[in-house]
Amino acid sequence: MSGHSPGDDADDRILREGLHANPLSEDALKRIRAATEAEWRATVAERPRRWPIAIAASVLGAAVIAGLVLLNSPGGSSSGEMLATLVRSESPGTVQVRMFRPDAPVASGDSFLSGHDYRAQGQALLALQGGGNLRMAAGASIEVIGKNAIRVNAGELYVDIPSGTHANAAFVAKTPAGEFRHLGTQFALAVANGETRLRVREGVVSWLAPGGPSTVEAGNELHIDRDGKATRRTIAPSDQAWNWTSKTTPDFEVENRLLQEFLVWVARESGRELVLADQMTREQVATIRMHGSVKGLTPMQALSAVMAATPLRYDLPEGRIRVSFAGESPTRK
Repeated sequence: MSGHSPGDDADDRILREGLHANPLSEDALKRIRAATEAEWRATVAERPRRWPIAIAASVLGAAVIAGLVLLNSPGGSSSGEMLATLVRSESPGTVQVRMFRPDAPVASGDSFLSGHDYRAQGQALLALQGGGNLRMAAGASIEVIGKNAIRVNAGELYVDIPSGTHANAAFVAKTPAGEFRHLGTQFALAVANGETRLRVREGVVSWLAPGGPSTVEAGNELHIDRDGKATRRTIAPSDQAWNWTSKTTPDFEVENRLLQEFLVWVARESGRELVLADQMTREQVATIRMHGSVKGLTPMQALSAVMAATPLRYDLPEGRIRVSFAGESPTRK
């Protein structure tokens, strides 16, 4: 037997009827919802609002991590525009300045790319894309903005862009005093303690100042203080202030080149006027071909070495290189 009795059926019926509840009315449901919402709002108001801060911190942390990943990506710098390539630098070399990591050495042949800062720990020579060169004094620091633009952060640099080169776009150097653009020129630009100094050796430099544009011609030095006040003075192209640039002069290949080409190069690099004494001298200069190498020599050192192998002599009167057959002892100043 199963043990089931009529009493069991009665107990089941009582349980089913006790558990059965009639549906709530719409008004009752609204009151329940309102009470529940009020209780939730009171609870949230008393609780410290930590979630938004935590979320913001998480977003910021993700952004920082993403930035670090980008900065540390081995190929990250390849997307920048190329300003120049490093030709050579003196010890202790040139570095790419990096955040959160040690500075990276820049080797000869490496590119200077936009979006990066560079510092010359020793003097450095760069070959600009489009023609010309950039020379950085020891301690100079720049930010590459684009393929034709830099920002000078500190120190002194020298820009040599001969007329007719870099024709597709103007080279621009930005400083606290405004923008400077080459117009076929040689010029030096220095930034220190918020002040800017421009020296123009050849050609013309366009200065876009906060107060309006102006030009600075060869033989002039412009000093702009922190307040934007500008003062000018004259400076000779052969002044000793330019001497530091001779240590980073691009090499001149003399092998089988005409002496005339070499003398024109030396005159331009030294800021001196080339003077040929007479017709016989001019004929010799135009026909003598050179052999050998002057690599590693400054222009004036190269001049001495080359001229010693010719029947010609040279002397250095003020601001000039004079070449002749004259037998008088050269006067070298």
